[in-house]
Amino acid sequence: MKENTLPKKTTILWQVRIISITLCLVALCLYFSNLFVYFKIAAIVIAVLGLLITFLYLPFFFKGYKIVLTNDAVVVKYGIFIKTEHIMPYKRMIYAQSFETPLARKFGIAAVRLKAARSYLLVAETEKQSVEAIIDFLAEGERNV
Repeated sequence: MKENTLPKKTTILWQVRIISITLCLVALCLYFSNLFVYFKIAAIVIAVLGLLITFLYLPFFFKGYKIVLTNDAVVVKYGIFIKTEHIMPYKRMIYAQSFETPLARKFGIAAVRLKAARSYLLVAETEKQSVEAIIDFLAEGERNV
């Protein structure tokens, strides 16, 4: 059994993403605040929620994110308030695919998508060496099944 956790880079990547989206939404609300006063209130609410998600929720979420490779399946565990555990047996897996966004490429991390007949499992961004190790482990597991 092989267990992986996510690197700090993953949290920073998602913090950059959330802050960027928050800034765009706040700018739009402030731009249209001349039309309706409520857009100023919306800008404040969006800014506060964006900061809470970025600096409180995301670090806890990714700290508890675990990827476990057993002899029979890939298990992904995550969640803060609602704990979720996804199990994808090797026998049902069709393929494993790694991908990276341009921003993730700058951080040196990539995500993995595991595809089964009727579903898929997305593993959050992790170090490229870990992604290659996961795919190699899965390829080795397929030969042994």
